Amino acid sequence: MIQFPFAALSAFLIIFFGVSVVFAKPPSVTSIFPSGARQGAELELKVADIPEIWPSYVWVDHSGIVFKPNKNKKGVYNVSVDLSTPVGPHLVRFYNNEGSSKPCIFFIGLAEEIVEKEPNDKLNASQYVKSTPTVVNGRLGKNGDVDAFTVRVNRGEWIVAQCFSYSLDSPVDSFIHLHNEEGVKLAFAPDTQNIDPLLAYQVKETGDYTVTLAGLIFPFNATARFHGSEHTVYRMTISTGAFARNTYPLGVKRGFETPVHMEGWGFGDKVGARAAVVNIDNLSSVAWLGDSNLAAPVPVLVGDLSGKSETEPNNTPNAALNYNWPSAIHGRINYDDDEDRFKVSARKGDNLLIGIRASEFNSSLDPVLKIEDQNGKLLGRDDDSGNKQDAKLNWKAPADGEYLISVSDLIRTGSDSHFYRLEIDHPRPSLTAIHSPDRLIVEAGTSSEFTVKISLLGGFSGEPFIIVQGLPDGVSAQIPATEKGGDLTLKIVASETANAANVPLKIQVMDPDTDLICRSNASIGMDKAGGERLINVVDHLWLTVKPKQSDPEKSPK
Repeated sequence: MIQFPFAALSAFLIIFFGVSVVFAKPPSVTSIFPSGARQGAELELKVADIPEIWPSYVWVDHSGIVFKPNKNKKGVYNVSVDLSTPVGPHLVRFYNNEGSSKPCIFFIGLAEEIVEKEPNDKLNASQYVKSTPTVVNGRLGKNGDVDAFTVRVNRGEWIVAQCFSYSLDSPVDSFIHLHNEEGVKLAFAPDTQNIDPLLAYQVKETGDYTVTLAGLIFPFNATARFHGSEHTVYRMTISTGAFARNTYPLGVKRGFETPVHMEGWGFGDKVGARAAVVNIDNLSSVAWLGDSNLAAPVPVLVGDLSGKSETEPNNTPNAALNYNWPSAIHGRINYDDDEDRFKVSARKGDNLLIGIRASEFNSSLDPVLKIEDQNGKLLGRDDDSGNKQDAKLNWKAPADGEYLISVSDLIRTGSDSHFYRLEIDHPRPSLTAIHSPDRLIVEAGTSSEFTVKISLLGGFSGEPFIIVQGLPDGVSAQIPATEKGGDLTLKIVASETANAANVPLKIQVMDPDTDLICRSNASIGMDKAGGERLINVVDHLWLTVKPKQSDPEKSPK
């Protein structure tokens, strides 16, 4: 975390002209450019909404990313990224004595990075990309803007273009087209797990190929033209080499060393580029993997279930293999009309939580989940109760015996990209906690409130309590009874003598009898229509403490 003394800033916040007082406002930074960098990079970064008081201070979720205000350029920071900084998305906050901005996403990548240069809005005026992989940091700066980039591709190579725009909280639904040297449109990139596009195309002839990027405003309105603004920033990775779409298996067990296989395009005979070993022992639910052979980092799910892989043939009841549960099974619907079946044993009254995870990995599968008895009688079916178009069942075994769980595609298609993770678990006593808002201001001698919603799941019967960590001197938390969960109102109280402070508070819910610990999160921006962004929650409550202001009328003349 980068935090600076407040004495110098305070001199600007209150200026006396007789009895007149001028007050600053919290930073309202909503976008930054560029919105990421490579490991080991040094760069200039500009905020789109320059705070009234310059500079604003910066908090970053990893010490390897350092922001320093540029003394000669208002609104510009000099940013350095240590080589050891983890790849993937990170959070940045801007703050001053008056409060904090909402978090911005800053992505750490692997490839060389360039900045888009205008004019580049036509095929014959495109920006030439000299080598790949390259990350283009760009901005659709005005309505009607189209950005075009040309790259040389050899026959048989895959050109991949992955765009992060909505994923970074840009107000745009972007799309990508690919054109050949004659201007003929060869491919259009579909949406991925959200509304950002990913294009992959194998070229048939060596030549120059042009990628064009544009977008419509999001959230959607009646405007039909291409959208652009100061906040419509993007990062687009362009690759003609090894690009990993996902790992297989899709997830790993927390705390266990697990080999994974990279899947995507452009690997050719580079077998070594496909292999990685993952060992994550923190509380993260997703880890990002980076390797010098890859164009961009790739996410892998981190969970608590032991993983197994599907074994073919298993598309008939007689061919179904027996799997112990709880477990996570990684599989693929390989061809049209393929249906994967798995045999599990259960006792009467056993609760099985069965879910298929596919859409979050940008899988082509629209899964259908069924459970049948040994005679083929259908006991349960679902195709859309999970995330987006995923499927899940909460099912109770009617008798002792063996049961068949099947996975198929809704329209009976199959391919290498129809991959999934089937999770079979039982209800586990657990807690979840969500707080709101994600930032809070309290003045010395006063208090401010926020809410925490505690959900008791899986038959949890303990008596949880809340701990607020990181409170500065002179500040306390008033916490109500929490044993029944639900919506709770907490109060942050600052004493009369509390000093100025800007700190992230950690809120944890604990059960003393089971050592169960739940970290409270705050939502920071997922849109139901657009899907998940690169980061959707923040694990702290940002607290700004404002010292008690002196009465100007009582100040010495």
